[in-house]
Amino acid sequence: MSRTLVIHVGAQKCASSSLQASLRLVHQALKGRFGFCFLNPAQLRAADLAIGKRGDGAFGYIDQVLSRQTADQVVISHEMLGNRPALVSAIAERALAVFVFDRIVISGYTRLQSSYHVSAFAQWYFRDRKRLLSDIKVFRGLGLPWRKFTAQERSLFALSLSGNDRNWCANYRRFLAGVKHLSGRVNVVSCHIPTRQLPYSLLQHFVESTGLNLELEDLASMDVRKNQSFHPVVIHGVSSFSSELPANRQSFFPGPHEGNRWLFRVCDRLSQQPDVMNGFEGLFSAAFERCLLNHLDSRTAADNSDYCELMSVDQRYFQPLPEAVLKTDDELKDLASQVAKDRQLKAIEVFNREVENACLSAARQEIVSS
Repeated sequence: MSRTLVIHVGAQKCASSSLQASLRLVHQALKGRFGFCFLNPAQLRAADLAIGKRGDGAFGYIDQVLSRQTADQVVISHEMLGNRPALVSAIAERALAVFVFDRIVISGYTRLQSSYHVSAFAQWYFRDRKRLLSDIKVFRGLGLPWRKFTAQERSLFALSLSGNDRNWCANYRRFLAGVKHLSGRVNVVSCHIPTRQLPYSLLQHFVESTGLNLELEDLASMDVRKNQSFHPVVIHGVSSFSSELPANRQSFFPGPHEGNRWLFRVCDRLSQQPDVMNGFEGLFSAAFERCLLNHLDSRTAADNSDYCELMSVDQRYFQPLPEAVLKTDDELKDLASQVAKDRQLKAIEVFNREVENACLSAARQEIVSS
């Protein structure tokens, strides 16, 4: 029987945790007839650097992982691979040349850039002090009162001005170019993750698009939806508290990729308290954020259309709303200025203190109880 290696490349915030959890269940159910490995990120970074420098031992970790795989169908996965096409093509080439795999499939998922950024903020950026201070610097440079905006609004506004969008088309062109020399033995597949408007079974799609033959009757029961999110009080409270701290001051709150379990326990405590976020929408109208998201969707529309053509993805996933308008930098600045004039700083400061106090109180309770 021919051997297949699937390299799942993420990307971050594109249902990777859900798919990895599903694949672990498949691995357990098939008892050795299907291989799955969640790769070590530190080892991948080291391998990527070594391959770039053509250093000795570049494939030490990769060889270790692949040599342990005895099944005819194997999936290796880590979302950071989505940012490292050279490493992915090197793994594919190694698997074909040294480890007797006959077919390689590179599989990755994407999402609308505006949705990607909102999700990334709610997971990482709200506790990334360097990112928060960088966004505040943008507002200060424009003479805008940054305290009248939420940290997420500041993040979206800074992104809207910078133009640094995730370009899926360029990403997958690099994947395709990196394996072109492997004589058609490597395929690259991709799709937008499921949405409420256009749902599908992620695990079923992964299996079918990669050509795996699992012969499992209860595959649907293994389609995990792992979508834990932080409590809005934690997101707003931590970002507000951290934004006010000077750059040289330390905070006990975990940074990006740190202390997730502890933060989720703090969230559990907050869920038992009165909802202090009740007044949020009255102070921070959703219209400003929606306008920024529409701007981002318009700006990325052409690249997204090219990506859909390249990877045979349904264009509807990336279709901007009818009211979406691409704005100039001056129009964005004028919009933010008008929003600032319409908001009352004192009311916002009172609200922020209430949210911060609720967050700090829950955090203290968790520390004391442990």
